[in-house]
Amino acid sequence: MSGYKSLDELEVVLRSGAGIAIICEGEDYREDEFFYKEWFGDLGRMVTFHAQDGWEYVQDAVRELRRRGTPVPVYGLLDRDFTSDEEVALQSEPSFDGVCYRLPRYDLESYLLDPEGWLGVLRRVLWRREGRVPEGWDTVPAVTERIRSFYREALPIAAHNWTTRRLAESHAGQPSFVGRSYLTAVQALATVNAEDALAIWASAFGAQEAAREVYRERLAFLRAREDDLDELQKHVSGKLVFQELHRTIPCARKRPDRMDLAERYLDQRREPPPELAALLRLILSRAERERSG
Repeated sequence: MSGYKSLDELEVVLRSGAGIAIICEGEDYREDEFFYKEWFGDLGRMVTFHAQDGWEYVQDAVRELRRRGTPVPVYGLLDRDFTSDEEVALQSEPSFDGVCYRLPRYDLESYLLDPEGWLGVLRRVLWRREGRVPEGWDTVPAVTERIRSFYREALPIAAHNWTTRRLAESHAGQPSFVGRSYLTAVQALATVNAEDALAIWASAFGAQEAAREVYRERLAFLRAREDDLDELQKHVSGKLVFQELHRTIPCARKRPDRMDLAERYLDQRREPPPELAALLRLILSRAERERSG
């Protein structure tokens, strides 16, 4: 059973609300909605966050709630996913008239990967009683390198998913086309050769060589940036990296589940990431112009 509100339920909530409403991704409040509320809770009634499962549902919800004429301005906040730098930059232009905004990084989880925050989790939570963090995780540079290595391991997954998206855009109209799911974990590479799997899939609609070419080009693009963490955070899913961090981070006792571990991270990093704070200010400014117009 989904944990997010129906549009009718959302409309009732917003008709008694104030400020602005932001529809975000996440199947229920324990996902994106939870993190946004933790980071921006000090804004009180100025901003409320409401989850809808997936970017298409977010866009549909924003469009429909605006059509219904809710008394508060409604905007969408979406993962960046495959959006280009140029499209993200357009959001800051005064002429931008869209009602859904994309994160500057690939996804929300990309903002849960600050090395200092994770060193704090290791010292104050996972190894607090022992008073000593295992070697290789005991300094900011060491944790930084761990996170960077997870990004590098995820590059074939990112290239696979990019290729899947691009071929779907260019070949979906063909009668023989069948969609392919994205790969969602680095561990999939233990049993799947990403390039070969794409070629086999694309051979059904005559795009085997195109699949290999697009995959290789994207992988080369990513590998050229593998030492630039800022660039990787724009083009590689933080979900993949966070999964690997959760799987491998040393624990003196029972390993927390992913959500519990993420909450422990937030205990160390209460301030919202600067990029997200800037994006929210941009949306608030847009809402003021919309009200005054």
